Amino acid sequence: MIVLYAVVPRGVEVVAPGLCGHDAGPVTVVYEETATPPSPSRDAVAEHGRRIVALADRGPLLPMRYGTTLPGMAELRSIGVDHGDAWRRRLDRLAGRRELVVHVAAADVAPPVDGSGRAYLQWRLRAVRRQDHAVEKARELVLPWADDLRLLPDRRRLAVLVRIGDADRVRDAVAVYAAAHPDLELVVTGPWPPFSFCEGAEPS
Repeated sequence: MIVLYAVVPRGVEVVAPGLCGHDAGPVTVVYEETATPPSPSRDAVAEHGRRIVALADRGPLLPMRYGTTLPGMAELRSIGVDHGDAWRRRLDRLAGRRELVVHVAAADVAPPVDGSGRAYLQWRLRAVRRQDHAVEKARELVLPWADDLRLLPDRRRLAVLVRIGDADRVRDAVAVYAAAHPDLELVVTGPWPPFSFCEGAEPS
């Protein structure tokens, strides 16, 4: 079984223990051969992420979603032929960029004391609106540096694609805004490989 990790430009050295590289036209597919499917454990997912982060230190890459597998080398060679040029174009777009994640939380407001269903629903609606407003303010704040923006499924995090040299500027701008708005909790993590901007990278 082949476990896929990432696609990198051809010629990038793959030195992580246990990982191999398969050249596919203008790119190299980084993979691992294993006899068993990837474990669903948190430790296994974290180790997969650490390997991708280490690869990202060497240059642009397209991370593969954890658990992306192929039956064997024949299938790997086939997808390389089918996807190599498209992967190269995606890599060119991501060159020199990283992902920041802005965690956004509006301050909690105590729920109603009367316990009625109507009062609770109104309270929940106000909470959702506060959170959506906080996310929108965060989006406006980082937009000047963003090549791309994605609201993540939990609706409490923004993935922001930025140039590597702008990462500290974004972090500083968010910190200054957060200090002036104690009703919001804004935290920036990263820079990370562009996990949120590689849709369609996995072979179908």
